[in-house]
Amino acid sequence: MADILLELKNISMHFGGLKAVDDVSFVIHKGEILSLIGPNGAGKTTAFNVITGVYTPTLGEVIFKGININVLKPYQITKLGIARTFQNIRLFGQLSAIDNIIIAMHCRRTTNMFQSIFRTFKYNAEEKKCIEEADALLDYMGLLGDRNEQAQNLPYGKQRKLEIARALATGADLLLLDEPAAGMNPQETEELMETIQNIRKDLEKTVFLIEHDMKLVMGISDRIVVFDYGKLIAEGKPEEIRTNPRVIEAYLGKEVENNA
Repeated sequence: MADILLELKNISMHFGGLKAVDDVSFVIHKGEILSLIGPNGAGKTTAFNVITGVYTPTLGEVIFKGININVLKPYQITKLGIARTFQNIRLFGQLSAIDNIIIAMHCRRTTNMFQSIFRTFKYNAEEKKCIEEADALLDYMGLLGDRNEQAQNLPYGKQRKLEIARALATGADLLLLDEPAAGMNPQETEELMETIQNIRKDLEKTVFLIEHDMKLVMGISDRIVVFDYGKLIAEGKPEEIRTNPRVIEAYLGKEVENNA
């Protein structure tokens, strides 16, 4: 149990009569890459929104590092060590790449408004450190040459990388990636797979991702959980999920009997 980083315990999220997530329980182990898959409308992004504090679950508990985070605000959850990207890129388009990174570091800064206004020694020292860390992160993600480019002018694949870099800049231990390969070409997807694996290995991060690209999911996941109509219908290693009859049925429907 000591290596459990996050646990969902009997989580339900209801919107009126709609059960978007229905009595779901699973754990995420420290240092693993866990993928969440399922048909459109299965409740995957709703689960992300519950974990990150966008929604308070109707029932159940979300436990992170042994703390019940149900009652915390999104910024408090980020400060505790969970950061996410979005299905639709949400960068600050008119700001430079490095400014997108520095803004994300705000949750870790210790200087106050007074020190910021009067540019005290402590503020200047912290600002310098932030810039150095931001440059190092951009360099790690292969974006240092674009540090002063407006985010909206970057190619699509680089915008995806910048959004992941911004999540890392919060100092998060757990990264939630919502369809990171959406809209990418095959080469960009291959690079993304390598990036995610390197982040786990080099930076010792835990990754939880939603993805429809099965090549990516099967290629990098340690474990996979599967949702269908808000329920968890399968959980296991990629080879187990690939041949699971309930998963096949959820994606392809029941086999039609030939009565001819």
